[in-house]
Amino acid sequence: MDVLETIENELKGNTIGLLSLDKEKTALFIVDMVNGFVYSGPLSSPRVAAISKNVAELNNRTSDYKKVFFLDSHGKQSIEFSSFPLHCIKGSMEAELIPELKTIASNGPEMFYIEKNSTNGFFSKEFHKWLVKYEDEVDNYIITGCVTDICVLQFALSLKAYFNETNKSKRIIVPKNCVETYDGGSHDGYLMNLFALYNMHISGIEIVDKIN
Repeated sequence: MDVLETIENELKGNTIGLLSLDKEKTALFIVDMVNGFVYSGPLSSPRVAAISKNVAELNNRTSDYKKVFFLDSHGKQSIEFSSFPLHCIKGSMEAELIPELKTIASNGPEMFYIEKNSTNGFFSKEFHKWLVKYEDEVDNYIITGCVTDICVLQFALSLKAYFNETNKSKRIIVPKNCVETYDGGSHDGYLMNLFALYNMHISGIEIVDKIN
């Protein structure tokens, strides 16, 4: 318990003002905030539903920013179903963005909706097209959504490793009030969320309480 308290203390107390980030050089990423992880289906979670308001608020405050919405979307024969229950079938309600995010702040010339067939959006071909277009322009990458210890963690670490490999100085920022994971069996949501945040923290990703 002393170790957990130490980790929690190391991760808390930092905030960033949105206005401190150059809007033209900042992009918001919203990972898998679809019905199938939030409100209905075998992988939906009340823990994730609890951050919907915070993610929606940040989405609205960044109405004219560059944005990427990752949407989990699978064919019925997806290899991922050997590890996870059937979920977010392409064209189903589960694969749709949650209603709170279907706002005017989710539409515009620099809003991208990227369907992904794996837990890691970094490997989506459409994301690589986005990266080629914007990586020299965007310096601040704000990552939100679910689930912290799988989809968010994998994307954030891959992005960080990519920029390390290419020797580019970029800020990757994860606001704690806008990411969450699920409870289930031995998967304790509190612990998995904490460990994932700490993993990102020690990898050079900025963990903040929130973005003011």
